[in-house]
Amino acid sequence: MSRYKYLLIPIALFIMLFIPYLYVIPSNDGNLEFDFANSWLMGDHRLHLLSLHPPLKLMIFSLFFKLFGYNSVGYIGLLFGIIGIIAIYFVAKKLFDKKVALLSSVLLATSGLYISVGLFGIHDFLMTVFILVAFAFYLNSRYKLYALFICIAILTKETAIFFAVSILLSDIVIKKNVSFSLFVPIVILAWYVEFLHFSGYHLWNDWNFSKTAHNGSAFTMMYNVVTLQIFNKYALENMLHLFVFNFNWIYWIFVIVSFFYIKKAEMKKHLIPIGIFASIFIVLVLTFQTFTINRYTLALMPFVYLFASYAVFKFKYPSIFISLLVITSLVSLFYSVDPVSNLIWNKTPILSEKFYLNKPLDGDDGITYNMQYLNLMKERTVLLEKGDCKLPAIIHDNTVTLFLFSINTCK
Repeated sequence: MSRYKYLLIPIALFIMLFIPYLYVIPSNDGNLEFDFANSWLMGDHRLHLLSLHPPLKLMIFSLFFKLFGYNSVGYIGLLFGIIGIIAIYFVAKKLFDKKVALLSSVLLATSGLYISVGLFGIHDFLMTVFILVAFAFYLNSRYKLYALFICIAILTKETAIFFAVSILLSDIVIKKNVSFSLFVPIVILAWYVEFLHFSGYHLWNDWNFSKTAHNGSAFTMMYNVVTLQIFNKYALENMLHLFVFNFNWIYWIFVIVSFFYIKKAEMKKHLIPIGIFASIFIVLVLTFQTFTINRYTLALMPFVYLFASYAVFKFKYPSIFISLLVITSLVSLFYSVDPVSNLIWNKTPILSEKFYLNKPLDGDDGITYNMQYLNLMKERTVLLEKGDCKLPAIIHDNTVTLFLFSINTCK
């Protein structure tokens, strides 16, 4: 256990940041997913619930609700957030070394996006955690456990299939020795899709704003690539979120630097799946014509922190650049003061906070990207508990959810 003592640092940071917000009332998409999980708990297993995303998250949440009550929703984010931090540590340690592992896990633990999306255990958050766990097992040649967790990721949110495809392609091209376990995730998703179609439903397509929406989300992705519709306003906004938003541009400078130091063939072999995954995810997911919410980039951000962490140790005075990354993480965690972002996004005031937001393109959940969102949710909870229900529409309340949290004053 002593050899993993440094792992306690990022875990402790994450817990300290997260604990003050454990009992806030879900809002926005967090509330929508909370309601769906409650419906599942109440025995409503109708397939319309599955048209949002696969059912695993509903099962996890309903189990927590049954065992620990509705107030346990915050503990789900806390628990899985810690698991994700442990996973990125072992991924970075396997790919690089302990120093990179520690810094990578610290950056993830203090990532505003990771914490804010984790507050209500959004699908993207759980999918990201399961992808990291699966990758850690893959790197250690534990292929059956890899298959198990990547299947869990896919059954949480179907876009995790792109990570499984990346692993499979990498092994076919590079290793030329493919384990049967690598095909299991594809079989699982194919079975799920056919199950939906047989039942008269389909994969998520509710907010597809493309002209091919009537053909479904999978068709839209393929159509975008073939017809070069990947170059659209939604893609541009998502690219800005990934590469620029709230100091992300600083991390990417280090990521680019890291590419010049990755020279060993063995190292490249292990990193290729990340590159394939990032390429597929950017082209197919981040170009999709739907609300451009920051959390859609979350699955890529742990790898951004990973490469940025690797780069800083290649400089002559690494302590200076480590400090720069940590300061960047902390400033972006608590504030929206990035001078580059200030030139791109307007500030939208909501109660006592001001958020970068491109309305209506970003959607209401565009405010979910750092501790400002957690503070807003805490302020909202206090107001609701006091009976003040005149809240801005962007953080609307839901009478069912409020009732489950014993708030009976808002009708």
